[in-house]
Amino acid sequence: MSTLSLISTAQPIALITLLVWAVVTDLRSRRIPNAVVLAGFAIALGTHFGVGASGATPLAGLTWWAPLAGLGAGFALLLPLYLLRALGAGDVKLLAMVGAFVGPGAVFNAFVYTLLAGGLLSLLFMLGRGVAAQTFSNLRFMLIDWRLRAGTGQGLRLTPLATTAARLPYAVAITLGTAAALCWPLLGR
Repeated sequence: MSTLSLISTAQPIALITLLVWAVVTDLRSRRIPNAVVLAGFAIALGTHFGVGASGATPLAGLTWWAPLAGLGAGFALLLPLYLLRALGAGDVKLLAMVGAFVGPGAVFNAFVYTLLAGGLLSLLFMLGRGVAAQTFSNLRFMLIDWRLRAGTGQGLRLTPLATTAARLPYAVAITLGTAAALCWPLLGR
């Protein structure tokens, strides 16, 4: 097996390993360590540029700038949810890491599937933990507050909640969304 083949094979294996690591730590402590994300950035950029320097194309034929664009896109896509305190910073950085591996187009698909997986995960979590009443109370508060702000000319921004119903291990949704985004096109072949 050539060095090029090893690097091309190492990228998806590294991505899967890092996502599993993030899921395990998120389930245990509701935190995603920076070590996971930083290792992912280094591996994604290193393998991408290593493969690209050899004249081959890494994951899905990405261009030289794709890892950086994917990193920025992944970060930007989840940043609004972080600013609303709906997600933690680790979740934003994790999707940015995924973007560094897969590029901007695929990270957008992963984002869409992540939102779907996150919605289902939220429902399961909410019903399983018995926090439905607090969740709906929070939603009601946010909508009423938003409506009052909009009606008085204070702007359309939402006020972040002081207390949340529960903390969701969103690394699970990001991992499922990424897997769906990468596997879905393969199923159509």
